[in-house]
Amino acid sequence: MKLPIYKSNEELPLAMNAKDIAGYLNISLTCAYAVMRSSSFPAIRIGKRVLVTKTKFLEWLETADDVLI
Repeated sequence: MKLPIYKSNEELPLAMNAKDIAGYLNISLTCAYAVMRSSSFPAIRIGKRVLVTKTKFLEWLETADDVLI
């Protein structure tokens, strides 16, 4: 599966899913799902879908200490 590649924050979609997170952070899709399940992640559940707004994701990314460890 090919993940999206984002070169700047302006290219990010307004609502991001696990594929968008994986493409932006350059991590696997499995790791992106794990990040989205963390308690500090500002995820929104809509049915079975898990999304995050671009603004909340970038805020979370700035304040996250050890995001991927």
